Amino acid sequence: MSFKAIGREGVLLAVASSITGIMFGANSVILSIYMLNIGMKPTLIGVVIGASSLMSALGSLITGYLSDFINKLSLFTFLSLASGSLILLLVTGLPPVITMVYPLIALLNRNVISIAISGEYARRRGISSEFFSLSSSLNVVFSVIGSSITMLPSYMGRMGYDLVFIIESLSVYSSIPIMLIAIRRIGINVTEVKISRVSLRELRELKSSWLLKRLIPESLIGLGAGVIIPLFSLWFYLKFHINISNLSIVYAASNATLALGTLTAPMISRILRSRVTSVILLEGLATGILALMPIILNIPSLLVLFIVRNTLMNMANPLLTSLINDLVPGEERGRVFGIWMLLSSIPRALGPGIGGYLMGSGYLDLPLYITSLLYATAVALFYVLLKDVEKMSRLTIGR
Repeated sequence: MSFKAIGREGVLLAVASSITGIMFGANSVILSIYMLNIGMKPTLIGVVIGASSLMSALGSLITGYLSDFINKLSLFTFLSLASGSLILLLVTGLPPVITMVYPLIALLNRNVISIAISGEYARRRGISSEFFSLSSSLNVVFSVIGSSITMLPSYMGRMGYDLVFIIESLSVYSSIPIMLIAIRRIGINVTEVKISRVSLRELRELKSSWLLKRLIPESLIGLGAGVIIPLFSLWFYLKFHINISNLSIVYAASNATLALGTLTAPMISRILRSRVTSVILLEGLATGILALMPIILNIPSLLVLFIVRNTLMNMANPLLTSLINDLVPGEERGRVFGIWMLLSSIPRALGPGIGGYLMGSGYLDLPLYITSLLYATAVALFYVLLKDVEKMSRLTIGR
């Protein structure tokens, strides 16, 4: 299946879902350092980032459920307006405000809704692998932009941070008109309401519950990611004293490489004839590299490994997303994606507090070893639980 099958409206959907990558690209570089510079301790930084992951988990469940009985486009618009407005409060530079606002931004989780809308479009056209690979690549391209603008504080001081947060807010706002144009061009209703009432009992009666049980190892991935991923820039800063300007270049290069990598993900799954095998191989290689990083003292070599690890680990995401999208009935997609994100986000909320505490106590490398162990366990469990899923579902790889 060619990427041409996605169509212009599909590209617009992917852009609307991905443009906030600017925010994630920027925050991955400067957020923890910004918090440190305004007087927050590493342990508190970890707690705040952990709380945001917890709120993201709660938000993914709530919005995932709501998206199956409230018009998805209206919900997406409301959450985008609210989230963009909260981001602007980060410019205050007041620790109490940052502590409260950042988790609230995560609570307004729009990702589940955009995936549900896009997933319906992709499934109808039989392009799940291609669409989610394109969406992931675009997200990374925007992350490169986000990483690049984090050089502003190095030249403009405090005003540079303010400009970064303003740009983040504008990226969220801009997703609204792009999504509206995409839906109008599609001409079919991919935002329609599927169920008419709220009932927690329905969560226990999902047809896809068998799949969710097999995705439980995602919680180990989430915990491991929480321990080090949001604090990676802080790790480089504390251990090697790499400044923000240089880190922004490294993160931009990492994201640029990832953008190219995610575009090749469908090709890898076709060569291996299995999305599951591809996910396990990519995540396994990334885990091995992560375990080696603490013992590498040559900074250029270490940064290359960081880029390669990031690319391999995240290349697996669109493949797993497309597999879930093809396995789940359309009327359950919002809830299933919400629960899937919940499996990762709740443990992820615990990780930054652990990582921040260990770094604050002088154990800078221990978070990387902990994450490597958790990732390795998850990859092994994924192999056991998912190896027969594609045969059971009789899916054709590369749809």
